[in-house]
Amino acid sequence: MSTHATAAVLPVTRAQAAEYMLLFANRRAYLRQSHFPSTKSGRFYFYKACDRESKQPFSIDIATIHSHLAGHLTVGIYAINPQSQTSKWIAIDADYADSRRDLLRLQQACREDGIEALMEQSRRGGHLWIFLAEPLPAKLCRLYVLHVARRLGIAVKRDKEDGIEVFPRQNELQPGEFGNAIRGPLGIHRASMQRYWFEAAEPTLDAQFQFLRQVRRLTREHLDALTAGLAPIPNPAPASPWAQLPAVRGQSQSFQILRHVSNTKRSGRNYIARCPACAQRGEDRRGTHLSISVTEPRMYHCWAGCSKEMIRAALGCPIPSSAWSPRTA
Repeated sequence: MSTHATAAVLPVTRAQAAEYMLLFANRRAYLRQSHFPSTKSGRFYFYKACDRESKQPFSIDIATIHSHLAGHLTVGIYAINPQSQTSKWIAIDADYADSRRDLLRLQQACREDGIEALMEQSRRGGHLWIFLAEPLPAKLCRLYVLHVARRLGIAVKRDKEDGIEVFPRQNELQPGEFGNAIRGPLGIHRASMQRYWFEAAEPTLDAQFQFLRQVRRLTREHLDALTAGLAPIPNPAPASPWAQLPAVRGQSQSFQILRHVSNTKRSGRNYIARCPACAQRGEDRRGTHLSISVTEPRMYHCWAGCSKEMIRAALGCPIPSSAWSPRTA
């Protein structure tokens, strides 16, 4: 059967969108992938879609999923439901050199454990998906996969080191946390403008959904048996997407971005505001691209990809050349 990626906009039924939501949506929050690359990195970032007036995040719904499956937009789905600390699925992402070989080894190990793990194509590697008979504790999902990876000698991604990424990425979420999201399957990746399929089924939506209905689900009893006696995996320290601006020598006060942006809104551990660099281009009218750490306001990040230099220049406060180096970009 074909494994070629395709990018055509497809007809989608409401029943397919509803089925997808039941299968993949584990909480109502979601991300959207930008249709335009970052001018700095060239990457197509994911961002929280929010209402233009209230700035409240949109909730994923049938219409949004319909657009994702059709190819009009691309969503990112979160792994953990914060109310129950459970997930509907486990996903293993690998996008480094020879990553497919490691995914195939993991797939075989799952098969030997009686688990059906599905290979999904991706732009630079692949994803393995394990579907659960019911939402199961995130800590047990991670425990199983990470111990298998350790047994096989497969590295787990840390900082800039290559390795697999396991979703869910946390054992549990604290109030206000979202965890990590992964690109929703069967949609079009905006960077390659290609649609990536589960490889064991024909590349049509009808065939893919028919295949997914028949996949063997991992039960709680099976997962409990596989993880019995395994040493617990600690909850990882939150990964920081922020780039911290170093203090400038000779200045009595360092730059404080909160003094320069308005209409900020608290969202968990961050303030959300309109990115000044995006605003110069007439973008981010909803005021959601710029995130600023509540505990350390010198740590800020534009989810559309604007660099610190672009943000500071847009505010009329350029970074002095002596205060910047590529390592802090």
